[in-house]
Amino acid sequence: MPMLSVIIPTLNEEEQLEGCLASLNNQSLDRGEFEIIVVDGNSTDGTRAIAGRYADKVVMQERKGIGGARKNGVEASCGDHLVFTDADTLHPSNWLELIQGTLTGGSYDVCTGPILFYEQTLRSELLSLWRKQYNIFHLFNFYWLIGSNMAMTRASYDRINGHRSISLLEDYDLSVRMFKEKDIRCRYDTRQEVYTSARRLQNLFTYTLVYFYGHYHYHFTRDYQRLLTYPRFDRMDREVILDVTGIRELNRKLEEIQEKITKNIDGIENRLSGK
Repeated sequence: MPMLSVIIPTLNEEEQLEGCLASLNNQSLDRGEFEIIVVDGNSTDGTRAIAGRYADKVVMQERKGIGGARKNGVEASCGDHLVFTDADTLHPSNWLELIQGTLTGGSYDVCTGPILFYEQTLRSELLSLWRKQYNIFHLFNFYWLIGSNMAMTRASYDRINGHRSISLLEDYDLSVRMFKEKDIRCRYDTRQEVYTSARRLQNLFTYTLVYFYGHYHYHFTRDYQRLLTYPRFDRMDREVILDVTGIRELNRKLEEIQEKITKNIDGIENRLSGK
Protein backbone atom coordinates (compact mmCIF):
# COMPACT_ATOMS: atom_id res chain seq x y z
CA MET A 1 0.00 0.00 0.00
CA PRO A 2 1.46 3.42 -0.96
CA MET A 3 2.24 5.80 1.89
CA LEU A 4 1.76 8.97 -0.20
CA SER A 5 -1.03 9.82 -2.64
CA VAL A 6 -0.21 12.59 -5.11
CA ILE A 7 -3.35 14.26 -6.51
CA ILE A 8 -3.43 16.42 -9.66
CA PRO A 9 -6.57 18.07 -11.10
CA THR A 10 -6.55 18.56 -14.89
CA LEU A 11 -8.57 20.14 -17.65
CA ASN A 12 -7.04 20.33 -21.14
CA GLU A 13 -3.48 20.25 -19.83
CA GLU A 14 -1.75 18.26 -22.59
CA GLU A 15 0.95 20.93 -23.02
CA GLN A 16 1.95 20.97 -19.34
CA LEU A 17 1.00 17.62 -17.83
CA GLU A 18 3.74 15.37 -19.19
CA GLY A 19 6.51 17.45 -17.63
CA CYS A 20 4.71 17.38 -14.29
CA LEU A 21 4.17 13.62 -14.33
CA ALA A 22 7.69 12.87 -15.55
CA SER A 23 9.13 14.85 -12.63
CA LEU A 24 6.96 12.86 -10.21
CA ASN A 25 8.05 9.56 -11.73
CA ASN A 26 11.67 10.61 -11.30
CA GLN A 27 11.56 10.96 -7.52
CA SER A 28 14.21 9.62 -5.17
CA LEU A 29 11.47 7.89 -3.21
CA ASP A 30 10.80 4.31 -4.24
CA ARG A 31 7.91 4.22 -6.75
CA GLY A 32 6.03 1.71 -4.63
CA GLU A 33 5.81 4.22 -1.77
CA PHE A 34 3.56 6.67 -3.60
CA GLU A 35 0.71 6.69 -6.08
CA ILE A 36 -0.20 9.33 -8.65
CA ILE A 37 -3.86 10.15 -9.18
CA VAL A 38 -5.00 12.43 -12.01
CA VAL A 39 -8.53 13.81 -11.73
CA ASP A 40 -9.75 14.98 -15.13
CA GLY A 41 -12.51 17.52 -15.63
CA ASN A 42 -13.62 16.09 -19.00
CA SER A 43 -10.68 17.28 -21.11
CA THR A 44 -11.18 17.45 -24.87
CA ASP A 45 -7.48 17.25 -25.78
CA GLY A 46 -4.89 14.53 -25.11
CA THR A 47 -4.72 15.06 -21.34
CA ARG A 48 -6.17 11.70 -20.31
CA ALA A 49 -3.96 9.78 -22.75
CA ILE A 50 -0.85 11.41 -21.28
CA ALA A 51 -2.07 10.80 -17.74
CA GLY A 52 -2.65 7.13 -18.55
CA ARG A 53 1.02 6.66 -19.42
CA TYR A 54 2.28 7.87 -16.04
CA ALA A 55 -0.46 7.87 -13.39
CA ASP A 56 -1.61 4.95 -11.28
CA LYS A 57 -5.21 6.12 -11.52
CA VAL A 58 -7.04 8.48 -13.87
CA VAL A 59 -10.51 9.32 -12.55
CA MET A 60 -13.21 11.57 -13.93
CA GLN A 61 -14.15 14.59 -11.87
CA GLU A 62 -17.59 14.40 -10.28
CA ARG A 63 -17.53 17.20 -7.72
CA LYS A 64 -17.57 20.83 -8.84
CA GLY A 65 -14.61 23.18 -9.04
CA ILE A 66 -10.89 22.70 -8.49
CA GLY A 67 -11.55 21.99 -4.83
CA GLY A 68 -14.05 19.34 -5.82
CA ALA A 69 -11.53 17.74 -8.18
CA ARG A 70 -8.93 17.56 -5.42
CA LYS A 71 -11.47 15.95 -3.12
CA ASN A 72 -12.38 13.40 -5.81
CA GLY A 73 -8.70 12.51 -5.91
CA VAL A 74 -8.63 12.01 -2.16
CA GLU A 75 -11.68 9.75 -2.39
CA ALA A 76 -9.89 7.61 -4.98
CA SER A 77 -6.61 7.48 -3.03
CA CYS A 78 -5.11 4.88 -0.68
CA GLY A 79 -2.22 6.69 1.03
CA ASP A 80 -1.99 7.82 4.64
CA HIS A 81 -0.58 11.15 3.45
CA LEU A 82 -2.16 13.36 0.80
CA VAL A 83 0.01 15.44 -1.54
CA PHE A 84 -1.47 18.14 -3.76
CA THR A 85 0.06 19.75 -6.81
CA ASP A 86 -0.94 21.17 -10.22
CA ALA A 87 -0.51 20.00 -13.79
CA ASP A 88 1.82 22.87 -14.70
CA THR A 89 4.24 22.23 -11.82
CA LEU A 90 7.68 20.57 -11.86
CA HIS A 91 9.11 18.81 -8.81
CA PRO A 92 12.74 18.31 -7.74
CA SER A 93 13.67 14.67 -7.32
CA ASN A 94 13.68 14.83 -3.49
CA TRP A 95 10.30 16.58 -3.17
CA LEU A 96 8.28 13.56 -2.05
CA GLU A 97 11.11 12.28 0.13
CA LEU A 98 11.11 15.58 2.04
CA ILE A 99 7.33 15.44 2.44
CA GLN A 100 7.44 11.86 3.69
CA GLY A 101 10.14 12.74 6.22
CA THR A 102 8.09 15.64 7.59
CA LEU A 103 4.74 13.87 7.85
CA THR A 104 6.02 10.54 9.18
CA GLY A 105 8.18 12.07 11.89
CA GLY A 106 5.18 12.66 14.16
CA SER A 107 5.86 16.36 14.73
CA TYR A 108 3.80 17.81 11.86
CA ASP A 109 0.41 17.20 10.25
CA VAL A 110 0.81 19.51 7.24
CA CYS A 111 3.75 20.75 5.20
CA THR A 112 4.36 23.22 2.40
CA GLY A 113 7.25 25.12 0.86
CA PRO A 114 8.34 27.71 -1.72
CA ILE A 115 6.65 27.94 -5.11
CA LEU A 116 9.00 29.35 -7.73
CA PHE A 117 8.31 30.26 -11.35
CA TYR A 118 10.28 28.67 -14.16
CA GLU A 119 9.51 31.66 -16.40
CA GLN A 120 11.52 34.60 -15.11
CA THR A 121 9.49 37.74 -15.88
CA LEU A 122 8.83 40.96 -14.03
CA ARG A 123 5.28 39.80 -13.29
CA SER A 124 6.42 36.47 -11.84
CA GLU A 125 9.07 38.22 -9.72
CA LEU A 126 6.47 40.62 -8.33
CA LEU A 127 4.10 37.77 -7.45
CA SER A 128 6.94 35.82 -5.81
CA LEU A 129 7.77 38.87 -3.71
CA TRP A 130 4.10 39.24 -2.76
CA ARG A 131 3.80 35.59 -1.74
CA LYS A 132 6.85 35.86 0.48
CA GLN A 133 4.79 38.20 2.65
CA TYR A 134 2.56 35.23 3.51
CA ASN A 135 5.37 33.96 5.71
CA ILE A 136 4.64 36.76 8.18
CA PHE A 137 1.45 34.92 9.12
CA HIS A 138 3.53 31.99 10.35
CA LEU A 139 4.20 34.06 13.48
CA PHE A 140 0.50 33.67 14.28
CA ASN A 141 0.45 29.97 13.32
CA PHE A 142 -1.44 30.67 10.08
CA TYR A 143 0.00 28.89 7.05
CA TRP A 144 -1.34 30.05 3.71
CA LEU A 145 -1.32 26.85 1.65
CA ILE A 146 -1.11 26.99 -2.14
CA GLY A 147 -2.48 24.07 -4.14
CA SER A 148 0.64 23.37 -6.18
CA ASN A 149 2.78 22.52 -3.15
CA MET A 150 1.09 21.19 -0.04
CA ALA A 151 0.65 17.91 1.79
CA MET A 152 -1.13 16.69 4.91
CA THR A 153 -2.02 13.58 6.79
CA ARG A 154 -5.32 11.99 5.83
CA ALA A 155 -6.45 12.31 9.44
CA SER A 156 -5.97 16.09 9.35
CA TYR A 157 -7.71 16.37 5.98
CA ASP A 158 -10.71 14.42 7.23
CA ARG A 159 -10.78 16.42 10.43
CA ILE A 160 -11.42 19.68 8.54
CA ASN A 161 -13.66 17.91 6.00
CA GLY A 162 -11.27 18.49 3.13
CA HIS A 163 -11.76 20.71 0.10
CA ARG A 164 -14.99 22.51 -0.65
CA SER A 165 -16.43 22.43 -4.16
CA ILE A 166 -15.10 25.84 -5.19
CA SER A 167 -12.46 26.98 -7.67
CA LEU A 168 -11.26 30.32 -6.31
CA LEU A 169 -9.43 30.24 -2.95
CA GLU A 170 -9.99 26.51 -2.43
CA ASP A 171 -6.52 26.25 -0.89
CA TYR A 172 -6.93 29.42 1.20
CA ASP A 173 -10.25 28.07 2.52
CA LEU A 174 -8.48 24.88 3.57
CA SER A 175 -5.83 27.00 5.33
CA VAL A 176 -8.45 28.97 7.26
CA ARG A 177 -10.25 25.87 8.48
CA MET A 178 -6.92 24.28 9.41
CA PHE A 179 -6.04 27.40 11.43
CA LYS A 180 -9.37 27.31 13.27
CA GLU A 181 -8.58 23.80 14.51
CA LYS A 182 -5.70 25.36 16.51
CA ASP A 183 -3.67 22.19 17.12
CA ILE A 184 -2.99 21.07 13.54
CA ARG A 185 0.77 21.47 13.20
CA CYS A 186 2.21 22.82 9.96
CA ARG A 187 5.77 23.14 8.71
CA TYR A 188 7.07 25.50 6.05
CA ASP A 189 10.15 23.76 4.69
CA THR A 190 12.35 25.95 2.48
CA ARG A 191 13.77 22.77 0.89
CA GLN A 192 10.32 21.64 -0.25
CA GLU A 193 10.24 23.83 -3.33
CA VAL A 194 8.51 23.35 -6.66
CA TYR A 195 8.59 25.22 -9.97
CA THR A 196 5.36 26.28 -11.60
CA SER A 197 4.17 28.22 -14.63
CA ALA A 198 3.50 31.97 -14.76
CA ARG A 199 1.04 31.49 -17.65
CA ARG A 200 -1.85 33.06 -15.71
CA LEU A 201 0.16 36.21 -15.08
CA GLN A 202 -0.12 37.65 -18.58
CA ASN A 203 -1.96 40.57 -17.03
CA LEU A 204 -0.99 41.26 -13.43
CA PHE A 205 -3.84 43.76 -13.08
CA THR A 206 -6.35 41.09 -14.06
CA TYR A 207 -4.76 38.60 -11.66
CA THR A 208 -5.07 41.15 -8.85
CA LEU A 209 -8.74 41.78 -9.67
CA VAL A 210 -9.46 38.05 -9.54
CA TYR A 211 -7.64 37.87 -6.20
CA PHE A 212 -9.72 40.66 -4.65
CA TYR A 213 -12.89 39.34 -6.26
CA GLY A 214 -12.38 36.02 -4.51
CA HIS A 215 -11.63 37.50 -1.10
CA TYR A 216 -14.57 39.90 -1.38
CA HIS A 217 -17.01 37.03 -1.79
CA TYR A 218 -15.21 34.74 0.64
CA HIS A 219 -15.12 37.20 3.53
CA PHE A 220 -18.04 39.59 2.90
CA THR A 221 -20.86 38.16 0.78
CA ARG A 222 -20.17 34.51 1.75
CA ASP A 223 -21.50 33.69 -1.71
CA TYR A 224 -19.43 30.59 -2.38
CA GLN A 225 -21.23 29.98 -5.68
CA ARG A 226 -19.32 32.98 -7.03
CA LEU A 227 -16.10 31.20 -6.08
CA LEU A 228 -17.15 28.41 -8.40
CA THR A 229 -18.57 30.28 -11.41
CA TYR A 230 -16.33 33.33 -11.61
CA PRO A 231 -15.52 35.25 -14.83
CA ARG A 232 -12.63 33.96 -16.90
CA PHE A 233 -9.24 35.59 -16.37
CA ASP A 234 -9.29 37.11 -19.86
CA ARG A 235 -12.66 38.77 -19.14
CA MET A 236 -11.88 39.97 -15.65
CA ASP A 237 -11.48 43.73 -16.11
CA ARG A 238 -12.68 46.66 -14.04
CA GLU A 239 -16.11 46.78 -15.67
CA VAL A 240 -16.74 43.08 -15.04
CA ILE A 241 -15.63 43.43 -11.42
CA LEU A 242 -18.12 46.25 -10.88
CA ASP A 243 -20.93 44.07 -12.21
CA VAL A 244 -20.16 40.71 -10.66
CA THR A 245 -19.42 42.02 -7.19
CA GLY A 246 -22.57 44.15 -7.07
CA ILE A 247 -20.56 47.31 -6.52
CA ARG A 248 -22.17 49.01 -9.54
CA GLU A 249 -25.65 48.23 -8.18
CA LEU A 250 -24.63 49.42 -4.72
CA ASN A 251 -23.38 52.70 -6.16
CA ARG A 252 -26.66 53.14 -8.02
CA LYS A 253 -28.67 52.68 -4.82
CA LEU A 254 -26.40 55.06 -2.92
CA GLU A 255 -26.91 57.66 -5.65
CA GLU A 256 -30.69 57.24 -5.36
CA ILE A 257 -30.51 57.70 -1.59
CA GLN A 258 -28.31 60.76 -1.99
CA GLU A 259 -30.73 62.23 -4.51
CA LYS A 260 -33.68 61.71 -2.14
CA ILE A 261 -31.78 63.29 0.75
CA THR A 262 -30.87 66.29 -1.42
CA LYS A 263 -34.51 66.75 -2.47
CA ASN A 264 -35.66 66.56 1.16
CA ILE A 265 -33.06 69.11 2.23
CA ASP A 266 -34.09 71.43 -0.62
CA GLY A 267 -37.75 71.07 0.42
CA ILE A 268 -36.95 71.92 4.03
CA GLU A 269 -34.89 74.95 2.98
CA ASN A 270 -37.70 76.16 0.71
CA ARG A 271 -40.26 75.88 3.50
CA LEU A 272 -38.01 77.73 5.94
CA SER A 273 -37.42 80.52 3.46
CA GLY A 274 -41.18 80.80 2.78
CA LYS A 275 -40.92 79.87 -0.87
